[in-house]
Amino acid sequence: MPIPAIPELRSDMYPDDLFREFDRIFAELSLPITSHARRGSFNPNADVYVTDGGSTVIVRVELAGVVRDNIKLVVEGRSLYLAGMRQSNAHGCEQVLQKEIEYGYFFKKIPLPNPVAVTEARAEYQGGMLTIKLPVAETARVAPADRVEIRMVVRGKA
Repeated sequence: MPIPAIPELRSDMYPDDLFREFDRIFAELSLPITSHARRGSFNPNADVYVTDGGSTVIVRVELAGVVRDNIKLVVEGRSLYLAGMRQSNAHGCEQVLQKEIEYGYFFKKIPLPNPVAVTEARAEYQGGMLTIKLPVAETARVAPADRVEIRMVVRGKA
């Protein structure tokens, strides 16, 4: 039985609880890497490429073991935000002999090379791979983003 497609991405669907979750994840990501490893988060692998003579941006994300309902997608300006959670099914185990798979929350910001037509975007999740097809917008104009993250690197002696 095929897995149903993820609902279409819409730029007008920004519930407050989704932004609160993004804010929480942004705050957690600002912690040192050892902090979020302890808190249970991971960074899924993604490929981004252009097809159809430059008219479609394809984003493929490796999300094996993630339940479809635990995946959230938002396009804002020229960024695709992906958030969700992979739950461990090892609860109640008597002893862990080997643990290599990362579980917990994930958040990924993927820069897009071109403005996209969000209303025509489609996503499909099958076999642990999330494939998002984003048609490039016919107009090159991008509405200003409401949210911009600025990362600062401090160099020097500690």
